[in-house]
Amino acid sequence: MATFSPLPTYLIGTLCLTLGVNGLFRPEAEYPRFGLPLEPPPALTTTTTTRSGTSNRSTSLSGPPSPTATSTGTVSPLIYLKSIREITYGLALLALQYQGEERAITTLAAVISLAGLGDGFVVWAFGGERRGTALNHWGTFVGLLGWAAWRGGFV
Repeated sequence: MATFSPLPTYLIGTLCLTLGVNGLFRPEAEYPRFGLPLEPPPALTTTTTTRSGTSNRSTSLSGPPSPTATSTGTVSPLIYLKSIREITYGLALLALQYQGEERAITTLAAVISLAGLGDGFVVWAFGGERRGTALNHWGTFVGLLGWAAWRGGFV
């Protein structure tokens, strides 16, 4: 297999690592960058029992205060999982490049590209007014898959 410049791998790995760390420390800002709206504030349901023994349920959208709640919505723990995914992708690319594992980098790039494809479908389905951001994810899919195909000698 040919030897490739390590620069693209280091750049992509560092970008993945940076995006992941940004998502961990700024989860609310990660939502619009990724293309999803914040989660709606949690509903608070209370049940009261009257003297006659009947129960009354009421729902309030204000809910209990959450450490990740804002005036526009709530940060879901799933954004942290997405951030950890990005960090692991970045660390894997950086480590494999450092070890000189050219074939493993090519395979990993092809596999990582599938996350862009899937993320695009999720954003298209649930992104609302940010739906167009799916094109960025699909562009990442095409770019990474093309890079992997080129590295693998398929292009």
